[in-house]
Amino acid sequence: MEKVDSTSKKNEKVTIFASFLRKLSKFELPLICYYATGQPFSNTSENKIQFGWSSFMNVVNQLTSRTPDNLRGFYGTKADFGSLIEYALIKRTPQPKSLDSYFGQNESKELTIEDVNEHLAKIASFKGKGSQKAKKNQLIHLLKYASPLEAKYIARIITSDTRTGFREGLLLDAIAEAFKHHNKGVRYAYMVLSDIGDVAQVARDQSVDLLSLKPRIFHPLRSMLATKAESIDDALENYKSLVCEPKIDGFRAQLHIGKNRCKLYSRNLEDVTHAFPEIIDSISSDLRSRLTPGILDGEVVALLDGKPVFFQDLSTRILRKRDIAISVESTPCYYYVFDILLHQGKSLLDIQLEKRKEILYFSIPDLKNIIKMEHKILENKVDIQNQLQEAIQNGSEGLMLKDPISKYQAGKRGKGWLKLKVTLPTLDLVIVGAEWGHGRRTGWLSNYHLAARDRNDYCVIGKTFKGLKDEEFVQLTEHLQELELSKEPYGISVQPKIVVEVEFDNIQESSKYTSGMALRFARITRIRNDKDLEDVDSIETVRQLFQDQLQRQKRTDKA
Repeated sequence: MEKVDSTSKKNEKVTIFASFLRKLSKFELPLICYYATGQPFSNTSENKIQFGWSSFMNVVNQLTSRTPDNLRGFYGTKADFGSLIEYALIKRTPQPKSLDSYFGQNESKELTIEDVNEHLAKIASFKGKGSQKAKKNQLIHLLKYASPLEAKYIARIITSDTRTGFREGLLLDAIAEAFKHHNKGVRYAYMVLSDIGDVAQVARDQSVDLLSLKPRIFHPLRSMLATKAESIDDALENYKSLVCEPKIDGFRAQLHIGKNRCKLYSRNLEDVTHAFPEIIDSISSDLRSRLTPGILDGEVVALLDGKPVFFQDLSTRILRKRDIAISVESTPCYYYVFDILLHQGKSLLDIQLEKRKEILYFSIPDLKNIIKMEHKILENKVDIQNQLQEAIQNGSEGLMLKDPISKYQAGKRGKGWLKLKVTLPTLDLVIVGAEWGHGRRTGWLSNYHLAARDRNDYCVIGKTFKGLKDEEFVQLTEHLQELELSKEPYGISVQPKIVVEVEFDNIQESSKYTSGMALRFARITRIRNDKDLEDVDSIETVRQLFQDQLQRQKRTDKA
């Protein structure tokens, strides 16, 4: 990885890594592919490291003789745990006797890929009371045998931030070069298999025709994504007609239907079957006979009085492990199906959307909690505008506009699917804190804490690093440091002086902030040097916008 990091030339990165991949064993190959893209495990694995900033700093402090202030200052300039731990371990301190006793008197040994995997899996296995202490001790045990350079990349894997500029696209190129496949075939395999380790394993077997692969039941695909349309005219510019569907503020999910079991997967490929028993229970033998094995794409939506519940109300169900039955009774969920990817074992990824819709409507009978998404194929602006207004009145965010002849491109965001939302008013907010950036934003204060006026104080209602140009990040970093009030673990708190104009998708209830509200998908449209603190919008204005939003969705009972 250090060799890959040492060159900025993409072709060199690919060649270096391809040569490395060819040397790996069958066991090591998928692990290295995960590690190269900043994943400790497969993206479908239930293992989660869940290691916070303070826990990581505690580990670093135990392994080095450098002072906490020295480490915090270094992190402020690098904003990278990998470089931080390499810097720290150059001045390594001996392990306390208690830890030596805990781990046993082990002599020096060379770390292997298998060792790293074993330790990471062990860290992820600790749950419940005392788990954070056990995780920290296990990481100390791992880093005890690591050189500073090895520790640098172990830290980057744990924090999912490799910093090598070697992401999925280049890794797929390296797999193609290593095992003598065309790039098109490797990319198609990744679209179908979704797991980069699986792609490498299949590509290693050069007898396999990668273009012949098809979606596998209980192996979720990455979702096809939509691009934002600025207007109806913008959407119609390249298409004679568009498939129009309501854009519901729900939970994107993929439903896999087998002969004896069914599973529901999130957009992040996580198994969330346990959270929605009413959807699974409504799958009939008729549906199984028409579809099995089949894969559907859709949106999980919670309804009250026939209107969609806000996403934040639904998301608590996903995180809950117990008392699901209470949620099912109080806020039942429904699966709105809008696409079909596998039908009776046949892949439909290369079939046009219109045809997929025909198969979908023929295959899905009327069911209690599984509903076929309504759609219309429209050709002119007036009809689409009317459809948009109807969707808004029914509680949707806007419209999905899709090319009728588009094929399903898993994990892609292109012009085949567009999303059209109603534009909300922007807010003028003030920056009261900032965090040091990561990746391309390293060295800049670039994640800004945004606050509204609340009498003589300010209430934070969101954070964002989106919307600004590099030169604006540089200017703000300098200005914010001049306004520093105190140093915080991730950055600094600042005097409220800088006003910014912020746009957002919606406002949601949130216990994270004392205001009780949070902006969803906030982004800065411009720095308002022409405005002062008197121009900052009040928390009452934000609350009114929230009430208006509730009213649109007929959810005043939640206020």
